[in-house]
Amino acid sequence: MRDIVAAVAPLDRPIRVLDLGCGTGSLVVRLADTLPAATVIGLDVSPANIAAAERSQARGPASNVQFVTGDYLSYRTDPFDVIVSDGVLHLIDADTASLAAKLARDLRRDGTLICNMPFACAYNTAFAIVRRGLRAIRAPWLDRTILQAARMLHGRAMDDDALRERVRYMYIPPRRVMNARLQQTFAAAGLYRQTEYAMTATSPSQLRHRVTVFTRRDPPQ
Repeated sequence: MRDIVAAVAPLDRPIRVLDLGCGTGSLVVRLADTLPAATVIGLDVSPANIAAAERSQARGPASNVQFVTGDYLSYRTDPFDVIVSDGVLHLIDADTASLAAKLARDLRRDGTLICNMPFACAYNTAFAIVRRGLRAIRAPWLDRTILQAARMLHGRAMDDDALRERVRYMYIPPRRVMNARLQQTFAAAGLYRQTEYAMTATSPSQLRHRVTVFTRRDPPQ
């Protein structure tokens, strides 16, 4: 994601970048290093994630980084030149047209939206069914089973607190996937698809994702 952002973001002037759903801030830090002229804001709904991000920053703070705890739908700030969302847009509990309109409002004209999210395919359809089934039978024993599997798959890369934070996502099917219909909804709000990048799945428990880049234009009247 860092490399994709660096490839499409303006590098010749100071810009504002939002990492929407920044988690514990790893991408924010990478973007701040790669884009030293940018102000990079990491926004996440989880106080635990933001606390972890701020602890990490305390070991080596960057003047161009800010972390904010909040719900994106109620978040208000000046427009951004770039909005990055890595594996989050499909989870936001909102009407899709309203979400697209807010993303467009939060971007300057000619700004860029870079979103990594599940796309329409048979694997993701099947996995969404599995997640709905898990949600229907959720119980403490199932949480423990999922956590144990996560430790086996990701224990070297993530600590227990981070893994526990992500257990709940196994019960959440995507509210939307990247497909022609979603691109039409984005275009109606003024977000026009420019290109796509393939992403390699890192876990069998992960939905298949693709990065899509949109540019903010004025929609036709």
